[in-house]
Amino acid sequence: MRFKGLFLLMLAVCLLMTACGGGGSGNAGEGGGNAGTGGSSGAEGGGGGSSGGKIEISISSWGAPDERAVFEAVLKEFEKANPDIKVRFIHIPNDYTTKMNTMIAGGTAPDVIFTSDGDFPRWVKQGAFLDITDRVMASTKLDLDDMWEQGLNRYRYDGKKTGTGAFYALPKDIGPTVMYYNKEIFDRLGVPYPSPDKPMTWDEALDMWKKLTVDENGDGKIDIYGAGPIWWEGFVWSNGGKILSDDRKTFMLNEPEAAEAMQFIHDLTHVHKVVPDSRALQSMNDGQMFEAGRLATITGGRWMVPTYRKLKFDWDVAPIPSADGGWLSGWSGSVGLGVNAKTKYPDEAFRLVEFITGIEGQTKMTELGFQIPNFKSMADDEVYTQPGQKPAHPEVFIKAGEAQQPGPWTYLSNGKWLDTLNQYLGEFWNGNEPAAEFFTRIKPEIEKALREGNPELFE
Repeated sequence: MRFKGLFLLMLAVCLLMTACGGGGSGNAGEGGGNAGTGGSSGAEGGGGGSSGGKIEISISSWGAPDERAVFEAVLKEFEKANPDIKVRFIHIPNDYTTKMNTMIAGGTAPDVIFTSDGDFPRWVKQGAFLDITDRVMASTKLDLDDMWEQGLNRYRYDGKKTGTGAFYALPKDIGPTVMYYNKEIFDRLGVPYPSPDKPMTWDEALDMWKKLTVDENGDGKIDIYGAGPIWWEGFVWSNGGKILSDDRKTFMLNEPEAAEAMQFIHDLTHVHKVVPDSRALQSMNDGQMFEAGRLATITGGRWMVPTYRKLKFDWDVAPIPSADGGWLSGWSGSVGLGVNAKTKYPDEAFRLVEFITGIEGQTKMTELGFQIPNFKSMADDEVYTQPGQKPAHPEVFIKAGEAQQPGPWTYLSNGKWLDTLNQYLGEFWNGNEPAAEFFTRIKPEIEKALREGNPELFE
């Protein structure tokens, strides 16, 4: 989902991730395979753009069969509401990022480009997306004040970094992350459920995870762990630390607040033994362990809900623990929709983006349970809360979405610095070097990658 080294559950599950997701990542835009059949694209190099007197535009997406079915239903609704437009759906279920890279480079990308928040920075720098700021501001269907700011801002670009500047895409969703927990394990061990209203502090969470970590058969091996691998970014933020400085020029994981968070995560595995180490994860990943009843809690996004609804045990969600008991304890993933800069039909393409990201499209997209809606006003709607279905506390996702940040994979158009960091993280998680010393040691190499990959920041 680039998305986390050893301890990140890949955002590719939804990417949607999102998340949301993704990133690092998810989420996160990997798909490939079928390029679809039918009419030609309206983008330059894609052939004609009219069909039976209608303007034909194209859109791409990845997604599993059930998600694809919902997306196709949304496109049919769009065509009914816009009888002058025909939409050709290009489904790329595998290796999406690689294939879209090729299409963008060759001038054959669809009129509306599906993008993970991690791919967006690179593609916007390459000039793949049209600046849609004027269209967004003039829209009568998009209430920006009602949309998640964290979702909107990750698709803005000022020519150097994301988060500010013009709009080049709009979020299809936002995918906050939460702590899923197996209620049956809690009940069997007599441990109270975590509150859905207030995140636990690290000390409170550690006490809970210790009670949930057990050797059930007395063979000296842990059968159930209290927690799955920690998604480290949110722990850094909740302790007041940063990964990069606000201007994105300085690596900051060696600073006291960030290093303390990374050390705490490291010690959960090597000192407290409440999180499985790399050897324990060789036969099963953390997702498989949770589904098998060997993890009491696991971090994940809204995109896991459809899968977990099929589990045989009872479960719910709670906030991810944080240093101070606040809600900034994780990242959110997202998928966006942008207009191809080379499309022959920018107005029609934007109408499709506007429809999917607006109330009409969001209502349909939310029904499956993959995502929370773009609009805050829909948070209490039964289309999202889905009474009678798990989780029992869907509001946890909403509260998390209000506070969580985009992952570091969204920061810059060139992610070489993050690739370099991820290559080192396995060494840190599996080693014994103190966090402050470790991240101080690798700081020069990370900052070298920052300068080489993003020279415009230093001009």
